[in-house]
Amino acid sequence: MINKKDYSKWRLVVLLAISFQFLGFSQEVSILNDKVEGLWVKHSFETDLYKDWDAQWIWLQDTEADVMLARKTFELSSVPSKTELKITASSKYQLYVNGVYVLQGPARSAPHHQSFDILDIASLLKEGKNTIAVRVHYLDGTTSYEMEGRAGLLAQLKIDGETIAFTDASWKVSEDVSWDNEAPQINRFQLFVNDRTDLSKKLVGWEQVNFDDAAWANAKPLLRTVGWPAQKKTEKATSLTNPWISLVPRDIPYLKESNVQPIALMDAYEVSESQFQTSKFEIRRAADKKLVKAFEKHLKGTVLELSPAENGNYNYLLFDFGEFKSGMPKLVVEGDAGTEIHVLSAPFVVGDEFTEKIVASDYHDIIELSGQKDSWQAMYFKSVRYMALAVKGNTNNLKIHFLGLHEIEYPFENKGSIATPDAPWIENFWEASANTIDVCTTDAFTDNYRERRQYAQTGYYAAMGAYFTYGDYELQKRYLLQVAQEQLANGLMPAYAPLAGSDYMVILDSNCLWLRSLHNYYLYSGDVATVEYLMPYADKLMSLLHSFTNESGLIEKAPYPYWLDHTLNERRGANLCLNGHYLGALEDYSNIKKWLGDERGYKKYTEKSSQLRQALKGFWDQDNQLFVDALVEGELSHMFSEHANAMALACGVATQEQADLIAEKLLKKDNHNYIKRADGTTMVSPAMSYFLHEGLAKYGYETESLEMFNARFAKMLDKNTNQTLWEEWWRHGTGRTGKFQERTRSDAQTESVFPPMLFVNHVLGVQVSKPGMREVVISKPDFPATKMSGEIPTPNGMLKIDWNTKKGQLILNVPSNTTAKLKLESFRVSELSVDGNKINLEESFLNLNQGEHIVEFN
Repeated sequence: MINKKDYSKWRLVVLLAISFQFLGFSQEVSILNDKVEGLWVKHSFETDLYKDWDAQWIWLQDTEADVMLARKTFELSSVPSKTELKITASSKYQLYVNGVYVLQGPARSAPHHQSFDILDIASLLKEGKNTIAVRVHYLDGTTSYEMEGRAGLLAQLKIDGETIAFTDASWKVSEDVSWDNEAPQINRFQLFVNDRTDLSKKLVGWEQVNFDDAAWANAKPLLRTVGWPAQKKTEKATSLTNPWISLVPRDIPYLKESNVQPIALMDAYEVSESQFQTSKFEIRRAADKKLVKAFEKHLKGTVLELSPAENGNYNYLLFDFGEFKSGMPKLVVEGDAGTEIHVLSAPFVVGDEFTEKIVASDYHDIIELSGQKDSWQAMYFKSVRYMALAVKGNTNNLKIHFLGLHEIEYPFENKGSIATPDAPWIENFWEASANTIDVCTTDAFTDNYRERRQYAQTGYYAAMGAYFTYGDYELQKRYLLQVAQEQLANGLMPAYAPLAGSDYMVILDSNCLWLRSLHNYYLYSGDVATVEYLMPYADKLMSLLHSFTNESGLIEKAPYPYWLDHTLNERRGANLCLNGHYLGALEDYSNIKKWLGDERGYKKYTEKSSQLRQALKGFWDQDNQLFVDALVEGELSHMFSEHANAMALACGVATQEQADLIAEKLLKKDNHNYIKRADGTTMVSPAMSYFLHEGLAKYGYETESLEMFNARFAKMLDKNTNQTLWEEWWRHGTGRTGKFQERTRSDAQTESVFPPMLFVNHVLGVQVSKPGMREVVISKPDFPATKMSGEIPTPNGMLKIDWNTKKGQLILNVPSNTTAKLKLESFRVSELSVDGNKINLEESFLNLNQGEHIVEFN
C-alpha cells in the first residue's frame, strides 16, 4: 500500500515521461508502489512482440466461484536487476509480490483484444523464496464492458530472458470463501458488484511468502471449450485459449492508487430497522461534539471507538470527503464476531437527505466481522463524496483503525491554464471542466461516474476539455481503437466500447462523432500512425452512412436510431441535427484525406459535403425565421429546437441574415424551464450546447454566446455542488422531457466539458489549423476584457498567449515545430508591429515561429 508519507513523493514521479527502446519499440514507464515499474506502449497495434507466452490461462478446479486466490512460489539464487512480469485476468486482478500489494488491473478491454500489464518487480524480489499472489474476480454476464467470456488468470515472469514462473497447473489456487457469489450489481449499466463479505471466512495472510498453501488445489489450465470439432486430448491450454484470441500490451498509463480519508464527520445518530430500509437519511449536521473531536484525533492516527446502538438499532455515521473521489471503500476495524457493517456511498446529496440509491445505482457494501482485527476493501470502485456507516449487532465498542477509500485516479497532469481577471467565471468553468474529466475517468473517458461506459460520442466532447487542460491524447486514442475493434462487417460501430456481449447498442450520431473525433485527434496529437491504422475502419463507416442518404445527400429513414441526448425533437424524416453531425463528419473526413495526401478522397468527400450543405439550406422556415427540426416526406416539420438551429450555425449552413434572425430569438431572455423556451422551442441539453455556442460565435456573436453559456451553466457551480458540469440541467427529474421524477442524475458528465475549447477559440483567439498543432491561427478576440492569458499544451511544448487589449499588446511564446499565424485583419488597426518591426497590413497573415514575440497594435 502507498502510505501518506510516500504519496506526495510518489505523485511527483508517477507517469515518468521516460521513452526508451525496449525489445525494439518505444515504451513508457509509470512508477508504481515500492519502485515497481509499469510499462505501457503508445502504439500497441504496431507491434507483434510479446507473443513469447509460455503461460496458460488458469482457474479453479470445477467450481462456479467468482473469486480465486492464486499463488506461485519460486527460488532465486540472487536478486535480479531487471524483470518482466506480464499479467492479465478476466475481469479484475489484485497483485501481491512477497506480501506487498502492487496494483490492480488490467485496463478495460474485450477478450478479443485482451489488455495485459507489463511490470518490472525486481525491487520486490529477494534471494531465496519468493511468492507471487493474485486475487481475481470474474464478472459473469454480458451487461458490462466485459464481454461474455470466461474466468481466467494469465501471468508470466521472465528474468534475463528466462521464464521463471508462469501460470499453469503448478500454481496453487483456492476459492475466496469470504466472498458471496450472489453479490448484487451496483447498477444496470455494467456488471460491477457491491461486496457481500463474511470476514470470519477470510483466509488471512494468503498473500504472504510463508503462507502454507499445501492444502490448496492445483490450478486448472483452460482448454478451448467452443468450436467444432471439439478439442482433442492432445490439445494443450495456451495463452490464446478462446476467447482471449489477441493479447495487447497496455497502451495507457497506470492508474494512481492511494488511501484517503474523509475530512469531516457530518452526522452520528441511531436509526431503526424500518428507517434503515428506506435508504433515506436526514442530514442533520449535528454530530455529538465529543465524537467529532474523537474523529479529528482519528485522522491523526488514533483509534475511533463507537459505542453499540440500543434496541437492535443501527449506529449511523455520515462522513464527507470534501470533494468527489473514485475508489474502493476500505475499513480496518475490530468488533464483535457477527457485527454487520453497511457501507453506503454517494457522490452528492440533494436537499437535506442522503441516499446511496441514485438512478438505477445502489452503492451498498455489507461486511460481517470475524471478531478479530479485520481488514476489508471493496472489490469495485464507487463514486464517493459522502460515505455512511450503519453498524448493527455489536455489544461492545467498535474500534475503527482506518476508514476511507483506496482511491484510483488516471494520472492527469494539469498543463493548460487560462487567466481572465475581468471575467473570473471563465477560470471557474475551465477548472470545473478539468474536475469533471478527472472524476469521470479511470481507464477511459466515460460519460459519467454512474454509467462508466466509454460512449462513442463521449470521446468527442471529453477530448475538447482534455486536450487543453491536461494535454492528454492516450485516452482518446484508445477510445478510437476500441470502438473500431467492435465494427461490424457493414461498417457500423457501436454506441460504446468495449462492447457488452449481445448488447450492440447503435446510435447514428455516435458513429458520426467517432469520425469527427478521429479528425480532432489527428489535429491535436499529430499521431499519423494511429490515424492511418484506423482509416480502413473509417472508410467502411463512411460508405455505410452514405448508403442511408437520399438523392439530396440527406440521411433519411435510416434503419438505426439517433440520440440527440434524448431531447424532444422531430424524429421522422430527415432530421437536421443528425444530418448536421453527418455534414461535420464529411467535412472533417475530407480534411483527414487532405492531410494524408489523398487528393482524390479529399475531393470526393468535399463534393458530398457541398451537396449536403445545400440540402440543409432547405430546412429554413421563412415564416418562423428559424430552421425546422426535419423534413418529413419533403415537407417542413412544425417542430423547432435549439438543436437544429445550433447545428445550422455551427456547420455554416445559415446565411448571415438568417444567423442574425436566429441569434435575435435564441439570445432573447425569456421564461423557460431549461427544457422548452417560452415560445415552445426545445432547448438543447448540456451535451448539445457546444454547437449552440460555437455556432453563435462563428457568426459574430462571440461575447453574447459566452454570456449565454455562463447564464445557463452557472448554477452547476453553486457553493453546494461538487463544482462539476452536469449530465442534465437538473440534478433531479429527467431534465429532457420536463416530466420530473423523484430521482437524481449524474452531476458530472464529460459530454459537458467543451468550455476549454470555446475559451481557447473565442477568449484567447487561438484556432488549431494543422495536425499536431504545427500551425495555429491567432485572431484578436472580441471578448470584452482587457487581460486574457493562457498556456495551451501542444505535442511540441507549451503555447503561451497573453493579451492586454487596453495596452494594445500581445505577448506570444511559440513552441518549436509550431507556426503561429497572426490573422492581421482581426486586429482592425491602422498600424501593427511585431518585435519592434512595422507590419504590412495588406497581407492576410503573418507567420511567427519558435520563441517569444511582442505584438503591439493601436
